[in-house]
Amino acid sequence: MTTQKEWEQEVRDVFKKIKSHKQIYSINVNGVEVHIFPNVFSPAYFTDSKWFAETVLKIVGRHSFLEIGTGTGIVALFAGLNGAQVSATDINPDAVENARYNFEKHGIDAKTYCGDMYEPLPKDTGFDCIFWNHPFNRGDDPDEETLLKSGFDFQYASLEKYIADAHLHLNPSGRLLLGTGNFALLSEIEQLAVKYDYRMKLLEKIKIPLAVDSFIENDYRIYEFQK
Repeated sequence: MTTQKEWEQEVRDVFKKIKSHKQIYSINVNGVEVHIFPNVFSPAYFTDSKWFAETVLKIVGRHSFLEIGTGTGIVALFAGLNGAQVSATDINPDAVENARYNFEKHGIDAKTYCGDMYEPLPKDTGFDCIFWNHPFNRGDDPDEETLLKSGFDFQYASLEKYIADAHLHLNPSGRLLLGTGNFALLSEIEQLAVKYDYRMKLLEKIKIPLAVDSFIENDYRIYEFQK
């Protein structure tokens, strides 16, 4: 059985591989070419983004959709190709540039913002669905480098902000979704949900390896936070 420490070390090892790239590279996901910039969370290594991209679009349909922490833009891209009206934010400037590049390559008219969580959004902006493939690991370093913040959230502070402030940008009957996994601290996430008057409903689940060449299997999950 994999321990939390082994999991976190494996995650950091995968990030080392991502950091080795100095040029743009790409992968093909279900016939869609996704370009990946250096210093951006990479679906060429981590398997979660591809599964979330294929699964979230079925939940979102053609409604308005905001992706937090968009990275390469892969989840928002697939939602947009399926007819959703797409917006995205990321704290990493390289990721914002990367997402815009992929949206433009595929003709997706998406609004993309650089900043922390909801902060860069216009105040009157509302969405039918908000999603975040959050950093599973509850980090202990407030000065984690930008790339690794996509895997390590200091004391789950960003996760709490995601849940607490979502109502400011959800349309009436809007849906708040979270992409996570069994190595996240699910009990702490449930406590945050309760703190802000939500209950968590499991919508989708799959077991696949953490990375393409990883021996560690992870249960990827999509939860909806419901009032």
